[in-house]
Amino acid sequence: MSIGSVLVLLVALGVVALDVAVASPWTGLVIVFGMAGVTLAVAEEVRQMIFARRKAEALAGVLWFEVSLLLALLGFLLARTLALTAAFGGTLEASGVEAAKTYDLVFTSLAALAGGLVIAPERTGRVLLNMSQRPAMMLIISFAAMIALGSLLLTLPVSLTEAAHTSYVDSLFTMASAVCVTGLTVNDVPNVYTPFGQGVILAGIQLGGVGIMTVAALALAFSNNSSLHSQLRYAAMLDARTVADLRKIVVGILAGTFIVEAIGAALLWFLLVGDPRLGEHSALWMAVFHSISAFCNAGFSLFPGSITQFAGEFGVQTVIMGLIILGGLGFPVMVELVRHGWRRLVRVVKRSAPAPARLSLTTRVVLSTSLMLIVVGTVAVLALEFSNALAPAAEQGFGRRFMAALFASVNTRTAGFNSVDLASLRDATILVTCALMFIGGSPASTAGGIKTTTFATVIAALRAELRGREPELGGRALAPEVLRKATAVLVMMSGIALFIILLLTLTEDQPFLKLSLEAISALATVGLSTGITGSLTVAGKLIVSAAMFLGRVGPFTIALAVGETATAHQRYRLAREDLPVG
Repeated sequence: MSIGSVLVLLVALGVVALDVAVASPWTGLVIVFGMAGVTLAVAEEVRQMIFARRKAEALAGVLWFEVSLLLALLGFLLARTLALTAAFGGTLEASGVEAAKTYDLVFTSLAALAGGLVIAPERTGRVLLNMSQRPAMMLIISFAAMIALGSLLLTLPVSLTEAAHTSYVDSLFTMASAVCVTGLTVNDVPNVYTPFGQGVILAGIQLGGVGIMTVAALALAFSNNSSLHSQLRYAAMLDARTVADLRKIVVGILAGTFIVEAIGAALLWFLLVGDPRLGEHSALWMAVFHSISAFCNAGFSLFPGSITQFAGEFGVQTVIMGLIILGGLGFPVMVELVRHGWRRLVRVVKRSAPAPARLSLTTRVVLSTSLMLIVVGTVAVLALEFSNALAPAAEQGFGRRFMAALFASVNTRTAGFNSVDLASLRDATILVTCALMFIGGSPASTAGGIKTTTFATVIAALRAELRGREPELGGRALAPEVLRKATAVLVMMSGIALFIILLLTLTEDQPFLKLSLEAISALATVGLSTGITGSLTVAGKLIVSAAMFLGRVGPFTIALAVGETATAHQRYRLAREDLPVG
C-alpha cells in the first residue's frame, strides 16, 4: 500500500469523523470530496492488485473482497451525494440528517476494512485460501458475507421508501433474518422497503434457503482450477462419494428447488390474480415472493399481518403449507420420494418392472416424525385455543378453525407465517409452540431447529435405556456416532437457547414467555413472534441477530465437527469406569 494512499485514507477518515461530530451542508460538501478521495484510493489499490495477481494467485480472494468494498463505497458515496444535494436545496429533513450520519459511519467502517485488507495482501490471501478449503469454516464465512453485503444494500436509499427508515442495525437484523431464513422483522417489509429492497431480501432468502454452500459446491465441482482434495471435502459435506456425485446432487438440489418454487408461484398467482387485497402490488410478484419464502421456510410476507387476512381461505393456506412441508423435509428425502413414486408408477403401468426398493431409514424417520409433530401440534393448538385465538374462525365453521390450527402447527416447523394473532395465545400454547420450534425440520432442508432425526434419535435412546436394550429406530440399530451427534446438537442448542433467553431478559423489559418465544424462534430460524420484535432495544436486536446466525450454521457445524472427530483414528483407548448419573 503506497504512502500516498495511506495519507488519503487518513485525511478522508478524519473528515468523515468531523462530519459525524458537526453536521452541516458545508461539512457535508467536504465529506463528499473526502469520500471521493477514499474511493479513488481504494480503486488505485484494486488496479495494483489486478496486476500483482498475475504473479501471486493468493491475491485472488483479497481482490474479490476489495472489488466488493469498492462497489459498496461507490454506493454510499452516491447516497451521501444525494443527501448533500437535498441539504443545499433545503429539502433535507431531520431524518435525512440522521441518514447522512449513518452513511458516513458505514462508509468509514468500509474504508477502514478496505485499508486493513491491503496492509498484508499476500498473507490475507493465503488465509482466505486456507479457509475456502474447509467447508465448515466456509459455511460460516459465506453466511456472514451474504448478511453483510445485503445489510449494506438495504441501507442505501434505493432500498428504502423514506430516509426516516435508514438504520444499519435494522438492515443488519432484516438481512440476517432473510439469509438465515427466519422471518423476524423489525420493520413492515412492504411499506419500508422498495421493490429493489424486497428483491434484496428475496435474494437473501433464496441463497440462505438453498444454501450458499450448495452454490459454492456447484462452482467448485465445475471449476477447472480447484484441487481434487477441495472437491472431495465438499462432496463429503453433501454426502456424495465422488466429484461426479457432487455435481449430480448439487444440480438436483437447484433444479428441484426452482421447479417446486415455480409450481408454487403458479398456484399462488392463480389464486391471487384479481384479488382486491393485493392493492397496488403485482399478483405475479406476490406469488413469486411468497412461494420462495414458504419453500425456504423463511416466513417473510408482503401482506400486512402476514397471512391473517387469508385465515378463512383453504387455497392460499394449502399451497403455502405444502411448500413449507416440502422445504422442511430435506432435499435428499424429496429426491428419494420422487424416485420411489416414479418406480411405483412404472410398476403399475408395466407389471414386469422390478418392485421399488424400501424407503431408506432416513426418509422413513423424517416422514413419520414430521407427520407426528404436525398432528400433535394441530391437536394441541385446537384444544388449547378452541375458544380463544381460534374463536374468530368459528364463525365460518369448524373446518376453518381446524385449518387455522393445522396452519399454526405446520408453521412451527420453522416457517414463520401466521394466520392468527400470536399475542393472544395462551401461555400453554406458547410453551407447546416453543417445543415444536426447537425440534424444527429435517436435515439437509431449508428448516432450522435440532432437526426431526435428532429428536427421533434421542427418543429412541431414551426408550432403549428404559427397556435395557440397544437403541433402535425403524427396525435398525443406531450407530454410536449417531447418538453422539444427536447428543452434541441437543446439548449445544439447549445451552445456546438458555443463554440467549438470559441475555434478552437482561436487555428487554418484556414478559418472560414472550422473550423465550422470541429467542427460540430466532435460534430455530422460525420467525414467529408475539409482536415484540419491533420494540427490541439495539442490544436486543443484535442478540436476536446472533441467535439467528448461530441457529442457521450451528447445528450443522456441530454435527460436522463431531463427525470428523469420530473418524479420527486413536492409537490408544482409555480404561472404562462407571459413573453414577441421574
